[in-house]
Amino acid sequence: MSNVVSMDGQDIDVARFSPERPPALVLGDITLVRPHAMAGIPVIVVTKDPTDAVLCSRHVSAACLVPGFDEASRAASAATLLRLGARLHAALGRRIPLAYGTDPQLDLVYRHRRALAQHFLFLLNEEDVCWSLLDKEGFYGLCEARGVLAPRTLRPGGDPASLREPLLVKPRRKSAWAEIQRDLLGGAGKARLFNTRAELLAHPHFERLEQDLIVQEHIPGGVVDLVSFHGFADDEGELLAWFCGRKLRTYPAFAGESAVVEITGDEAVAAAGRDVAAKLGLKGPFKIDLVRDARSGALYTLEVNARYTLWNHVGAAAGVNLPRVAYDYLVEGRRPPAPPRAAPSYRWLDLYRVYRAFREQRSSASLAGWLGTVAGARTVYDAFAWDDPKPFARWASSFITRKVARHALRDHRGHSR
Repeated sequence: MSNVVSMDGQDIDVARFSPERPPALVLGDITLVRPHAMAGIPVIVVTKDPTDAVLCSRHVSAACLVPGFDEASRAASAATLLRLGARLHAALGRRIPLAYGTDPQLDLVYRHRRALAQHFLFLLNEEDVCWSLLDKEGFYGLCEARGVLAPRTLRPGGDPASLREPLLVKPRRKSAWAEIQRDLLGGAGKARLFNTRAELLAHPHFERLEQDLIVQEHIPGGVVDLVSFHGFADDEGELLAWFCGRKLRTYPAFAGESAVVEITGDEAVAAAGRDVAAKLGLKGPFKIDLVRDARSGALYTLEVNARYTLWNHVGAAAGVNLPRVAYDYLVEGRRPPAPPRAAPSYRWLDLYRVYRAFREQRSSASLAGWLGTVAGARTVYDAFAWDDPKPFARWASSFITRKVARHALRDHRGHSR
Protein backbone atom coordinates (compact mmCIF):
# COMPACT_ATOMS: atom_id res chain seq x y z
CA MET A 1 0.00 0.00 0.00
CA SER A 2 1.65 3.24 -1.12
CA ASN A 3 -0.54 5.77 0.64
CA VAL A 4 0.15 6.99 4.18
CA VAL A 5 -2.28 5.86 6.88
CA SER A 6 -2.08 8.26 9.81
CA MET A 7 -3.56 7.72 13.24
CA ASP A 8 -4.46 11.40 13.57
CA GLY A 9 -3.60 13.01 10.26
CA GLN A 10 -0.33 14.48 11.51
CA ASP A 11 1.85 12.11 9.46
CA ILE A 12 0.25 13.09 6.15
CA ASP A 13 2.62 15.00 3.89
CA VAL A 14 0.38 17.93 3.00
CA ALA A 15 3.06 19.42 0.73
CA ARG A 16 2.39 16.69 -1.85
CA PHE A 17 -0.97 18.24 -2.73
CA SER A 18 -1.50 21.11 -5.13
CA PRO A 19 -3.61 24.21 -4.44
CA GLU A 20 -4.65 24.16 -8.11
CA ARG A 21 -6.23 20.71 -7.66
CA PRO A 22 -6.71 20.34 -3.90
CA PRO A 23 -7.67 16.96 -2.45
CA ALA A 24 -11.11 16.09 -1.21
CA LEU A 25 -11.36 14.83 2.36
CA VAL A 26 -13.70 11.85 2.02
CA LEU A 27 -15.54 10.40 5.00
CA GLY A 28 -16.81 7.31 3.21
CA ASP A 29 -16.13 3.97 1.63
CA ILE A 30 -14.92 2.85 -1.79
CA THR A 31 -18.23 3.80 -3.46
CA LEU A 32 -17.49 7.45 -2.65
CA VAL A 33 -13.76 7.28 -3.38
CA ARG A 34 -14.20 5.93 -6.92
CA PRO A 35 -16.38 8.73 -8.36
CA HIS A 36 -13.80 11.23 -7.09
CA ALA A 37 -11.07 9.18 -8.78
CA MET A 38 -13.07 9.05 -12.03
CA ALA A 39 -12.91 12.86 -12.05
CA GLY A 40 -9.18 12.96 -11.30
CA ILE A 41 -9.71 14.41 -7.81
CA PRO A 42 -7.04 13.48 -5.21
CA VAL A 43 -8.55 11.79 -2.15
CA ILE A 44 -7.63 11.76 1.52
CA VAL A 45 -9.92 9.19 3.08
CA VAL A 46 -11.12 9.21 6.70
CA THR A 47 -12.15 6.00 8.42
CA LYS A 48 -12.46 4.62 11.93
CA ASP A 49 -11.34 1.11 10.89
CA PRO A 50 -7.61 0.41 10.38
CA THR A 51 -8.55 -2.73 8.41
CA ASP A 52 -11.01 -0.90 6.12
CA ALA A 53 -10.70 -2.22 2.55
CA VAL A 54 -10.80 1.34 1.20
CA LEU A 55 -7.29 1.89 2.58
CA CYS A 56 -5.97 -0.49 -0.10
CA SER A 57 -7.38 1.51 -2.99
CA ARG A 58 -4.88 2.93 -5.44
CA HIS A 59 -7.12 5.99 -5.63
CA VAL A 60 -6.43 6.97 -2.00
CA SER A 61 -3.50 9.38 -1.69
CA ALA A 62 -3.50 9.37 2.12
CA ALA A 63 -5.72 8.25 4.97
CA CYS A 64 -6.60 9.46 8.43
CA LEU A 65 -7.93 7.27 11.24
CA VAL A 66 -10.44 8.73 13.68
CA PRO A 67 -12.02 7.24 16.84
CA GLY A 68 -15.46 6.89 15.25
CA PHE A 69 -18.67 8.66 14.37
CA ASP A 70 -20.95 7.54 17.19
CA GLU A 71 -21.97 9.91 19.97
CA ALA A 72 -19.14 8.85 22.30
CA SER A 73 -16.44 9.39 19.64
CA ARG A 74 -17.88 12.33 17.72
CA ALA A 75 -16.04 15.18 19.50
CA ALA A 76 -12.63 13.48 19.34
CA SER A 77 -13.09 12.71 15.63
CA ALA A 78 -14.12 16.30 14.92
CA ALA A 79 -11.00 17.54 16.70
CA THR A 80 -8.83 15.27 14.51
CA LEU A 81 -10.51 16.57 11.35
CA LEU A 82 -9.99 20.15 12.48
CA ARG A 83 -6.27 19.62 13.11
CA LEU A 84 -5.83 18.01 9.70
CA GLY A 85 -7.93 20.71 8.05
CA ALA A 86 -5.83 23.46 9.62
CA ARG A 87 -2.62 21.87 8.29
CA LEU A 88 -4.03 21.45 4.79
CA HIS A 89 -5.45 24.98 4.80
CA ALA A 90 -2.11 26.46 5.82
CA ALA A 91 -0.15 24.42 3.27
CA LEU A 92 -2.48 25.01 0.32
CA GLY A 93 -3.66 28.49 1.18
CA ARG A 94 -7.28 27.47 0.68
CA ARG A 95 -10.03 25.33 2.14
CA ILE A 96 -10.61 21.84 0.70
CA PRO A 97 -13.91 20.05 -0.02
CA LEU A 98 -15.37 17.68 2.57
CA ALA A 99 -17.54 14.71 1.49
CA TYR A 100 -19.51 12.46 3.86
CA GLY A 101 -21.32 9.20 3.15
CA THR A 102 -23.24 8.07 6.27
CA ASP A 103 -25.79 9.57 8.64
CA PRO A 104 -23.47 9.48 11.70
CA GLN A 105 -20.85 11.33 9.63
CA LEU A 106 -23.45 13.87 8.56
CA ASP A 107 -24.48 14.25 12.22
CA LEU A 108 -20.86 15.06 13.09
CA VAL A 109 -20.66 17.68 10.33
CA TYR A 110 -23.94 19.27 11.46
CA ARG A 111 -22.79 19.54 15.08
CA HIS A 112 -19.40 21.00 14.20
CA ARG A 113 -20.34 22.87 11.04
CA ARG A 114 -19.06 26.28 12.10
CA ALA A 115 -15.63 25.05 13.18
CA LEU A 116 -15.27 22.74 10.16
CA ALA A 117 -16.28 25.53 7.77
CA GLN A 118 -13.10 27.41 8.70
CA HIS A 119 -11.00 24.81 6.85
CA PHE A 120 -13.39 22.81 4.67
CA LEU A 121 -15.81 23.44 1.81
CA PHE A 122 -19.27 21.85 2.05
CA LEU A 123 -22.87 22.87 1.54
CA LEU A 124 -25.53 22.04 4.12
CA ASN A 125 -29.25 22.68 4.39
CA GLU A 126 -30.76 25.34 6.62
CA GLU A 127 -30.72 24.51 10.33
CA ASP A 128 -34.41 23.57 10.64
CA VAL A 129 -34.33 21.41 7.52
CA CYS A 130 -31.07 19.60 8.26
CA TRP A 131 -32.18 18.21 11.63
CA SER A 132 -35.61 17.25 10.30
CA LEU A 133 -33.92 15.14 7.62
CA LEU A 134 -32.09 13.12 10.30
CA ASP A 135 -35.23 12.55 12.40
CA LYS A 136 -38.02 10.67 10.66
CA GLU A 137 -40.75 12.13 12.87
CA GLY A 138 -39.47 15.63 12.19
CA PHE A 139 -39.17 14.80 8.51
CA TYR A 140 -42.81 13.82 8.11
CA GLY A 141 -43.83 16.98 9.95
CA LEU A 142 -41.69 18.99 7.53
CA CYS A 143 -43.31 17.24 4.55
CA GLU A 144 -46.77 18.00 5.87
CA ALA A 145 -45.90 21.67 6.44
CA ARG A 146 -44.43 22.09 2.93
CA GLY A 147 -46.96 20.12 0.93
CA VAL A 148 -44.85 17.05 0.16
CA LEU A 149 -46.82 13.82 -0.28
CA ALA A 150 -45.63 11.33 2.37
CA PRO A 151 -47.20 8.34 4.18
CA ARG A 152 -49.50 9.26 7.06
CA THR A 153 -47.49 9.06 10.27
CA LEU A 154 -48.57 8.67 13.89
CA ARG A 155 -48.01 11.73 16.06
CA PRO A 156 -46.37 11.37 19.51
CA GLY A 157 -48.94 9.98 21.93
CA GLY A 158 -51.34 9.28 19.08
CA ASP A 159 -53.53 6.22 18.70
CA PRO A 160 -52.44 3.65 16.06
CA ALA A 161 -56.16 3.22 15.33
CA SER A 162 -56.02 6.55 13.45
CA LEU A 163 -53.90 4.91 10.73
CA ARG A 164 -54.99 2.48 8.05
CA GLU A 165 -53.63 -1.05 8.40
CA PRO A 166 -51.14 -2.56 7.74
CA LEU A 167 -48.66 -0.49 9.75
CA LEU A 168 -44.98 0.08 9.08
CA VAL A 169 -42.58 0.63 11.98
CA LYS A 170 -39.16 2.29 11.58
CA PRO A 171 -36.46 3.70 13.89
CA ARG A 172 -37.05 7.38 14.49
CA ARG A 173 -33.41 8.39 14.25
CA LYS A 174 -31.28 7.38 11.27
CA SER A 175 -27.96 7.30 13.11
CA ALA A 176 -28.78 5.11 16.15
CA TRP A 177 -30.90 2.02 15.63
CA ALA A 178 -28.83 -1.14 16.25
CA GLU A 179 -30.92 -2.12 19.31
CA ILE A 180 -34.19 -1.57 17.44
CA GLN A 181 -32.99 -3.66 14.51
CA ARG A 182 -32.02 -6.48 16.86
CA ASP A 183 -35.12 -6.50 19.08
CA LEU A 184 -37.90 -5.40 16.74
CA LEU A 185 -36.81 -5.79 13.13
CA GLY A 186 -35.58 -9.37 13.30
CA GLY A 187 -31.87 -8.50 13.16
CA ALA A 188 -31.93 -7.21 9.58
CA GLY A 189 -33.75 -4.67 7.45
CA LYS A 190 -34.74 -1.07 8.09
CA ALA A 191 -38.41 -1.48 8.99
CA ARG A 192 -41.05 -4.06 9.90
CA LEU A 193 -44.61 -4.54 8.71
CA PHE A 194 -47.42 -5.34 11.16
CA ASN A 195 -50.64 -6.50 9.58
CA THR A 196 -52.83 -5.24 12.44
CA ARG A 197 -52.65 -2.78 15.32
CA ALA A 198 -53.20 -5.65 17.76
CA GLU A 199 -50.14 -7.43 16.37
CA LEU A 200 -48.02 -4.29 16.82
CA LEU A 201 -49.21 -3.59 20.38
CA ALA A 202 -48.66 -7.22 21.38
CA HIS A 203 -45.00 -7.23 20.37
CA PRO A 204 -42.90 -7.72 23.55
CA HIS A 205 -40.49 -4.87 22.74
CA PHE A 206 -42.84 -2.27 21.25
CA GLU A 207 -43.77 -0.47 24.47
CA ARG A 208 -40.13 -0.25 25.59
CA LEU A 209 -38.91 1.10 22.25
CA GLU A 210 -41.97 3.17 21.35
CA GLN A 211 -40.31 6.56 21.96
CA ASP A 212 -37.59 5.71 19.44
CA LEU A 213 -39.98 4.55 16.71
CA ILE A 214 -42.33 6.00 14.16
CA VAL A 215 -45.47 4.22 13.01
CA GLN A 216 -47.03 4.99 9.65
CA GLU A 217 -49.37 3.63 7.01
CA HIS A 218 -47.70 1.15 4.67
CA ILE A 219 -47.66 2.12 0.98
CA PRO A 220 -47.93 -1.15 -0.98
CA GLY A 221 -45.43 -1.90 -3.72
CA GLY A 222 -42.64 -4.28 -4.69
CA VAL A 223 -38.90 -3.72 -4.55
CA VAL A 224 -38.87 -2.17 -8.05
CA ASP A 225 -41.41 0.40 -6.83
CA LEU A 226 -38.70 1.81 -4.54
CA VAL A 227 -37.33 4.62 -6.68
CA SER A 228 -35.03 7.55 -6.01
CA PHE A 229 -33.95 10.98 -7.20
CA HIS A 230 -30.33 12.05 -6.67
CA GLY A 231 -29.00 15.56 -7.04
CA PHE A 232 -26.72 18.40 -6.06
CA ALA A 233 -28.13 21.89 -5.52
CA ASP A 234 -26.30 25.18 -5.08
CA ASP A 235 -26.57 27.74 -2.26
CA GLU A 236 -29.87 28.98 -3.67
CA GLY A 237 -31.35 25.51 -4.11
CA GLU A 238 -30.88 25.43 -7.88
CA LEU A 239 -30.26 21.91 -9.19
CA LEU A 240 -26.91 21.63 -10.95
CA ALA A 241 -27.16 17.92 -11.79
CA TRP A 242 -29.43 14.96 -11.07
CA PHE A 243 -30.32 11.39 -12.03
CA CYS A 244 -33.01 8.80 -11.20
CA GLY A 245 -32.83 5.18 -10.10
CA ARG A 246 -34.72 2.20 -8.75
CA LYS A 247 -33.93 -0.85 -6.65
CA LEU A 248 -33.97 -4.29 -8.27
CA ARG A 249 -32.91 -6.52 -5.37
CA THR A 250 -32.54 -5.98 -1.63
CA TYR A 251 -31.50 -8.09 1.33
CA PRO A 252 -33.70 -8.82 3.18
CA ALA A 253 -36.38 -8.73 0.48
CA PHE A 254 -38.58 -6.43 2.59
CA ALA A 255 -37.08 -3.13 3.81
CA GLY A 256 -33.57 -4.40 3.22
CA GLU A 257 -30.25 -2.96 2.12
CA SER A 258 -29.62 -2.46 -1.59
CA ALA A 259 -28.21 -5.49 -3.40
CA VAL A 260 -28.79 -4.38 -7.00
CA VAL A 261 -29.79 -0.87 -8.11
CA GLU A 262 -30.27 0.59 -11.58
CA ILE A 263 -30.15 4.02 -13.23
CA THR A 264 -33.43 4.87 -14.98
CA GLY A 265 -34.84 7.57 -17.22
CA ASP A 266 -38.18 7.71 -15.38
CA GLU A 267 -39.65 11.14 -16.10
CA ALA A 268 -42.33 10.79 -13.42
CA VAL A 269 -39.65 10.20 -10.78
CA ALA A 270 -37.62 13.12 -12.15
CA ALA A 271 -40.61 15.44 -11.92
CA ALA A 272 -41.48 14.27 -8.40
CA GLY A 273 -37.86 14.60 -7.26
CA ARG A 274 -37.49 18.13 -8.58
CA ASP A 275 -40.77 19.09 -6.91
CA VAL A 276 -39.74 17.66 -3.52
CA ALA A 277 -36.28 19.25 -3.69
CA ALA A 278 -37.83 22.65 -4.43
CA LYS A 279 -40.48 22.43 -1.70
CA LEU A 280 -37.94 21.36 0.95
CA GLY A 281 -35.34 23.87 -0.27
CA LEU A 282 -32.61 21.24 -0.49
CA LYS A 283 -28.97 22.28 -0.87
CA GLY A 284 -25.80 20.30 -1.46
CA PRO A 285 -25.86 16.55 -2.17
CA PHE A 286 -29.05 14.59 -1.57
CA LYS A 287 -30.99 11.43 -2.33
CA ILE A 288 -34.79 11.42 -2.21
CA ASP A 289 -36.34 7.99 -1.60
CA LEU A 290 -39.84 7.52 -3.01
CA VAL A 291 -42.24 4.61 -3.36
CA ARG A 292 -44.77 4.18 -6.16
CA ASP A 293 -48.16 3.19 -4.70
CA ALA A 294 -49.20 -0.06 -6.38
CA ARG A 295 -52.85 1.00 -6.04
CA SER A 296 -52.76 4.49 -7.54
CA GLY A 297 -49.31 5.00 -9.05
CA ALA A 298 -48.75 8.05 -6.82
CA LEU A 299 -45.19 8.70 -5.67
CA TYR A 300 -44.82 9.08 -1.89
CA THR A 301 -41.66 10.53 -0.37
CA LEU A 302 -40.16 8.18 2.23
CA GLU A 303 -37.02 10.05 3.29
CA VAL A 304 -34.22 12.35 2.17
CA ASN A 305 -30.53 11.60 2.73
CA ALA A 306 -28.69 14.93 2.61
CA ARG A 307 -25.33 13.34 1.85
CA TYR A 308 -23.50 11.20 -0.69
CA THR A 309 -24.54 7.57 -1.10
CA LEU A 310 -23.47 4.35 -2.85
CA TRP A 311 -25.53 5.54 -5.83
CA ASN A 312 -22.91 8.16 -6.66
CA HIS A 313 -20.59 5.45 -8.01
CA VAL A 314 -23.07 4.09 -10.55
CA GLY A 315 -24.33 7.60 -11.29
CA ALA A 316 -20.80 8.64 -12.25
CA ALA A 317 -20.43 5.55 -14.44
CA ALA A 318 -23.70 6.51 -16.17
CA GLY A 319 -22.50 10.03 -16.87
CA VAL A 320 -23.63 12.13 -13.88
CA ASN A 321 -20.80 12.43 -11.35
CA LEU A 322 -22.33 14.36 -8.45
CA PRO A 323 -19.11 14.45 -6.37
CA ARG A 324 -17.38 16.05 -9.37
CA VAL A 325 -20.20 18.59 -9.81
CA ALA A 326 -19.91 19.44 -6.11
CA TYR A 327 -16.10 19.73 -6.30
CA ASP A 328 -16.22 22.02 -9.34
CA TYR A 329 -18.84 24.24 -7.70
CA LEU A 330 -17.23 24.42 -4.24
CA VAL A 331 -13.59 24.71 -5.34
CA GLU A 332 -13.85 26.61 -8.61
CA GLY A 333 -17.33 28.15 -8.53
CA ARG A 334 -18.01 26.33 -11.81
CA ARG A 335 -21.41 24.97 -12.88
CA PRO A 336 -22.22 22.49 -15.65
CA PRO A 337 -23.20 24.44 -18.80
CA ALA A 338 -26.28 22.19 -18.89
CA PRO A 339 -27.41 19.44 -16.53
CA PRO A 340 -25.74 16.19 -17.72
CA ARG A 341 -28.04 13.29 -18.55
CA ALA A 342 -27.50 9.83 -17.10
CA ALA A 343 -27.49 6.86 -19.47
CA PRO A 344 -30.16 4.41 -18.20
CA SER A 345 -29.66 0.73 -17.35
CA TYR A 346 -26.31 1.12 -15.57
CA ARG A 347 -26.33 -1.04 -12.45
CA TRP A 348 -24.50 -1.24 -9.12
CA LEU A 349 -24.46 -4.44 -7.13
CA ASP A 350 -23.15 -5.90 -3.92
CA LEU A 351 -22.16 -9.51 -4.65
CA TYR A 352 -22.52 -10.69 -1.06
CA ARG A 353 -25.99 -9.20 -0.63
CA VAL A 354 -27.04 -10.66 -3.99
CA TYR A 355 -25.90 -14.07 -2.76
CA ARG A 356 -27.79 -13.70 0.53
CA ALA A 357 -30.90 -12.41 -1.26
CA PHE A 358 -30.86 -15.42 -3.57
CA ARG A 359 -30.56 -17.79 -0.60
CA GLU A 360 -33.49 -16.04 1.06
CA GLN A 361 -35.75 -16.30 -2.01
CA ARG A 362 -34.40 -19.31 -3.91
CA SER A 363 -37.61 -21.30 -3.45
CA SER A 364 -39.43 -18.75 -5.62
CA ALA A 365 -36.66 -17.65 -8.00
CA SER A 366 -34.63 -19.41 -10.65
CA LEU A 367 -30.85 -19.28 -10.71
CA ALA A 368 -30.98 -18.14 -14.34
CA GLY A 369 -33.14 -15.18 -13.38
CA TRP A 370 -30.73 -14.14 -10.66
CA LEU A 371 -27.71 -14.51 -12.91
CA GLY A 372 -29.48 -12.28 -15.41
CA THR A 373 -29.72 -9.63 -12.69
CA VAL A 374 -25.98 -9.85 -11.99
CA ALA A 375 -24.69 -10.11 -15.56
CA GLY A 376 -24.20 -7.15 -17.83
CA ALA A 377 -21.49 -4.91 -19.21
CA ARG A 378 -22.98 -1.78 -17.62
CA THR A 379 -22.35 -2.90 -14.04
CA VAL A 380 -20.16 -1.51 -11.28
CA TYR A 381 -19.60 -3.35 -8.02
CA ASP A 382 -19.55 -2.48 -4.35
CA ALA A 383 -15.91 -3.51 -3.80
CA PHE A 384 -14.56 -5.10 -6.97
CA ALA A 385 -13.04 -3.17 -9.89
CA TRP A 386 -10.62 -4.42 -12.55
CA ASP A 387 -8.52 -1.27 -12.29
CA ASP A 388 -8.54 -1.24 -8.47
CA PRO A 389 -8.62 -4.87 -7.27
CA LYS A 390 -6.97 -4.58 -3.84
CA PRO A 391 -10.02 -3.41 -1.85
CA PHE A 392 -11.97 -6.49 -2.96
CA ALA A 393 -9.01 -8.73 -2.17
CA ARG A 394 -8.78 -7.22 1.33
CA TRP A 395 -12.53 -7.62 1.86
CA ALA A 396 -12.51 -11.25 0.62
CA SER A 397 -9.56 -12.13 2.83
CA SER A 398 -11.22 -10.61 5.91
CA PHE A 399 -14.53 -12.30 5.08
CA ILE A 400 -12.93 -15.75 4.76
CA THR A 401 -10.93 -15.24 7.96
CA ARG A 402 -14.09 -14.35 9.90
CA LYS A 403 -15.97 -17.34 8.45
CA VAL A 404 -13.18 -19.76 9.39
CA ALA A 405 -12.99 -18.30 12.89
CA ARG A 406 -16.76 -18.65 13.41
CA HIS A 407 -16.75 -22.27 12.21
CA ALA A 408 -13.80 -23.07 14.47
CA LEU A 409 -15.57 -21.52 17.47
CA ARG A 410 -18.76 -23.42 16.66
CA ASP A 411 -16.86 -26.71 16.39
CA HIS A 412 -15.06 -26.01 19.66
CA ARG A 413 -18.33 -25.38 21.47
CA GLY A 414 -19.80 -28.55 19.98
CA HIS A 415 -16.89 -30.67 21.19
CA SER A 416 -17.06 -29.05 24.64
CA ARG A 417 -20.65 -30.16 25.26
